[in-house]
Amino acid sequence: MKKIFFLLAIVLFSSCATNTSFNTFYQKNQKQSDFSLGLNTSLIRSFLPDEDFEDVKPLLKKAKHVRILVFSDNAEEMNSKFGKFIKKSKFEKVIKVKDDGGKLAFYTLDKKDKIKEIILEISSDEDLILLGLKTNLSQKDIDNIFKDNEISLN
Repeated sequence: MKKIFFLLAIVLFSSCATNTSFNTFYQKNQKQSDFSLGLNTSLIRSFLPDEDFEDVKPLLKKAKHVRILVFSDNAEEMNSKFGKFIKKSKFEKVIKVKDDGGKLAFYTLDKKDKIKEIILEISSDEDLILLGLKTNLSQKDIDNIFKDNEISLN
């Protein structure tokens, strides 16, 4: 009997571990959003013009799925909820830009020298847009993406 409970516990914990942090936030708050979308990255090509797709192609090669949440009516409340989620999680803020009441923030979740998740937060006084991307990027992949797109952080 103990073996059955032990095996059940292992299965339960391993299935819980497959949920990504942003995916958990997405599932809890999806019904409160004005728009939500979750799709496999292979489908993104159909939504982007060819020239835009070429810019994000190296990133999407190492990505599994994308989750998008848009909040308008309750943006202030959800912004607070998202802030609490970020503080509790192990996401690291990489970039934050504020301009005329708007904010753009970029967060990553690292594990074993790999970026496992990326969240892009775009907020204004009226709206909050969250884009979560599950990835498996190394530092070399990031360097290549910046190099290929002529982006410099200096």
